[in-house]
Amino acid sequence: MSSLPTGGRLRAVLILSGFVLALPPAAAQAREAATPREGTVSLHVPAGRLADALAEISRRSGMQIVTSAPADLRTLHPVRGRFAVSEAIRQVTQGLPVTVRQVPGGYLVTPAAPVAVSAPASAPVPPPDGKAAPQPLALALVLADPFGQPIVVTGYRESLRQAMAVKRSARAILEATRAEDITAFPDHNAADALQRLPGVAISRDNGEGRQISVRGLGPLFTRTTLNGIEALATTASGMDNRGSASRQRKFDYSVFDAGLFSGVEVRKTWSADRDAGGIGGTVALHTLRPFDRPGNVTLVSVQGRSSGDAGGVTPQVTAEVSRRSDSWGALLALSYSRNRVTEYGYRNWDWVPVTFGEDNIGAAVDAADRARLTGASGDPVYMSRGQTYSTWTNRFERLNLVAAFEREDDSGLHMTLDLIHARLANHRGEYSLAAAGTNGLTAGTVDGTQVLNSVRIAGDTMVAADFSGVDMRSERKVTEDHTDFNQAVFALQRPLGDSTRIEARAGYARSDFEEPVFDKVFLESTGQSFSYVATGRHPRNRYAFDLADAASWDLMRADVREDAIVNENATARLDVIRRLAPGIELRVGASFRHYGNDGYERRVSADYRSGSQAAATGLIEARSLARYVVADLDATFARIGQSRDLTAADNLPGTAYRVSENAFAAFALARFNLTLGTLPLDAELGLQYLRMDTRSAGEASDDTTLVSVVQHSRHGAWLPSLQTRLDLAKDLRLRFAASRNLNPPDVADLRAAASVNSTPFGGTVETGNPALRPFRATAFDLSIERYMGRDGYASLGLFYKRMDSFIISETTVMAYSETGLPLAFLYDGLDGTALYNVVRPLNGPLGGPLGGRGASILGAEAAIQRDLDFLPAPFDGLGVQANLTFASGSSEVIYDGKAVQLPLIDLSRWSGNATLYYTGRGWDARLAAAWRGTYRIDIGNNGNIGEWIEGGMTLDFAAHLRITAAMQASLEARNLTDAPITQYTDRDAHRLLARTRSGRVFALGLRSTF
Repeated sequence: MSSLPTGGRLRAVLILSGFVLALPPAAAQAREAATPREGTVSLHVPAGRLADALAEISRRSGMQIVTSAPADLRTLHPVRGRFAVSEAIRQVTQGLPVTVRQVPGGYLVTPAAPVAVSAPASAPVPPPDGKAAPQPLALALVLADPFGQPIVVTGYRESLRQAMAVKRSARAILEATRAEDITAFPDHNAADALQRLPGVAISRDNGEGRQISVRGLGPLFTRTTLNGIEALATTASGMDNRGSASRQRKFDYSVFDAGLFSGVEVRKTWSADRDAGGIGGTVALHTLRPFDRPGNVTLVSVQGRSSGDAGGVTPQVTAEVSRRSDSWGALLALSYSRNRVTEYGYRNWDWVPVTFGEDNIGAAVDAADRARLTGASGDPVYMSRGQTYSTWTNRFERLNLVAAFEREDDSGLHMTLDLIHARLANHRGEYSLAAAGTNGLTAGTVDGTQVLNSVRIAGDTMVAADFSGVDMRSERKVTEDHTDFNQAVFALQRPLGDSTRIEARAGYARSDFEEPVFDKVFLESTGQSFSYVATGRHPRNRYAFDLADAASWDLMRADVREDAIVNENATARLDVIRRLAPGIELRVGASFRHYGNDGYERRVSADYRSGSQAAATGLIEARSLARYVVADLDATFARIGQSRDLTAADNLPGTAYRVSENAFAAFALARFNLTLGTLPLDAELGLQYLRMDTRSAGEASDDTTLVSVVQHSRHGAWLPSLQTRLDLAKDLRLRFAASRNLNPPDVADLRAAASVNSTPFGGTVETGNPALRPFRATAFDLSIERYMGRDGYASLGLFYKRMDSFIISETTVMAYSETGLPLAFLYDGLDGTALYNVVRPLNGPLGGPLGGRGASILGAEAAIQRDLDFLPAPFDGLGVQANLTFASGSSEVIYDGKAVQLPLIDLSRWSGNATLYYTGRGWDARLAAAWRGTYRIDIGNNGNIGEWIEGGMTLDFAAHLRITAAMQASLEARNLTDAPITQYTDRDAHRLLARTRSGRVFALGLRSTF
């Protein structure tokens, strides 16, 4: 397909898509799963709910066990020892009014009297070697049909039902997605896999999901665990608008391929036996393990993907080898992918109130506009900076390796060792054509050679203008970065007698981000004429000279930079669980967590007079809104003798610092299985004490020198929790949760340093505050869930969170000389009068000195999942998933000493997802839409109230065809709407910052199990 033009590829994909969807059932006859292999299982389960005991047998054996027995039915005695699976089920159901049947794909446990399930008309013939027939892609889920044969459901529907079972049986309010659900969609990474869950919204970069928000709270408030311990992976964006490399507690899911996870859970409520953090929620990622399946597995998946606006086809390969016995298991899995992405569009650096000199306004500009632009009227006008055509490219490689070892024995001992290595390597390019030369349009004053010939002003925004005498600038940047993530986690569960068990876990994770190459060369073309429309849906520039004429361009500047960020997480914890009486369990434990963040930014710049040095040039090679001259970086660096070797002496002040946290926790949590009248009631009541010790070391600047600073802080908190679930009817469950939780401040806010971000037109100074108190939140959750047997569920939830120590930012515009930082960090041509935005984090408690009122968030979410099997054939194969979340929350942001109420960072008032799926005999297809409303990403500059990402919708498609019992073909289409990413500033004026697209992506693949 790489030889086809874009339109040809699209037509070919649509034709193949229509072919897959039009296949009749007979063309892809489904093969019944063979009767599962009768292995043995080691059990140590106390007397309790039958459903819990059956779930434990299913987990340990890898076989699907489905029951329609009453939810409150309890086993009569504990079970301990090693049994065949059928004997284990007999042991836990002994003396109970249920019937156990072995049917193709698993076991069925039903009430004894009313349900009679006949055997299949023809039983599958086992292979000659006596082993189970291969079961690619998914285990079978066997469900009771009261009107006839057992129904064997495989693939995507089974995955949905597994996830529904996890949600239903959980004590917390959570959402889950299983391995088959993850592989059923064109998900490039773990963030993409989460976007269809209720309450989850993602931010995008490089054509993929990067970070997530839960129930309106952004990635800072979303805690991520990987195989049971907290982890943090960091990478960078290719766009300065989206943060580039940054020191934040925001997990970058793009480091991990989606296909290596056995399941993902989003826990929305907190309980005292969990590590503190994640006020918004906790995302629990689980990688594959050998006991996830009943037998040995060898799997290979190969896929070819188009690269959207970048062109070409790139590969993805996934492989898994898993071997297990009754007591030992080992697994090795890998995923490797390459991709090319081009994102391009229009960009304004920022918007600023502008003042023109009298000589810089042409005679054609009317008197009223002239008075405003010169400042005579006192009615300011905002002008965009830079007016840029920009293109960002990326060639990246992602390698994930997972190894897992499991051991269990007859005593009930269960041990696991999970090892992960992930590497994401990016080779990025940036091309820009901007009105940003020496006499450009980047400052708040226009008093050089620039002349404004005509202008259109709407309100206080300069929407369009025509200029002459402007110095244009061409930019070429190349960056190379990589993230190496490594983790090892050991976990142990062991019974101590019939009523006590211990659980222990220890692990270490390290994310090492390095950006050794950040090279940039600027070219300048002086005295040019151009016009622009800088905002709206169709921004554009028109140039009065030949952009592709190399003779028009001279070398202006060369930049070299390096970045490094290291995150470390270490965890050790021990839990003791004891059954005190029937229906009463006590869990006590203690944990230690360490988090460290270290890094630096180094930079050297060299400026050149026009014509003093000749640059090596060429034309832009990537897709763009215009074709223009750019520098050849390597050849230019060789000509000017620019060194790329930077040392600690080149550190940008305030960026070399380390934050270290040690958290000690002890907790007790009691679980009760009670009845409220005749209604089953489960409750958890817990309390945790947490102490956090923080050490922050960095560099601060006075008027003349850099001074090393080390500061310590300590915070303690008592954190209670309550979770209850009440079964109002057989399939109707009411949940309530309340808790007190805390969230550490962001890393950059805690630094004992001052950082300077300088630009040719000013910049920003950000100072840290190591004495910041953690975010503290009180949360209440109420939800009701209605389950529709095996067909689906509907839920409605309300949530409220109150953060009474929310951290706010104070922003003040001041002359650089007032910051106390050395003038050496200014760009050439600027002096101490240059205006800078100075940003400082502060706690905003109730009734605080700044009038802070903390922050709160109130919301509701609704979800439905339903197989539409009540429809007449062939429409009975349809199903729907849909969810909608509303969240409202705000905090105060200080602008020039005045408090302004703004939505919380990363909060979208509305977000939702909808999936329409169809499951046929041997094939399936699904169409998924994800929508996220507008959300704020920053506080804004120069009087602009906030920076925002405009809301939008993406549309993805996937179809799968089973070719043989061991092979499946797939067709996927991603971002069918080619949705733009639009960033703007000021909540009222909506002044455009960037509007870019990355293109549609199509993929074909084969997946085979041996």
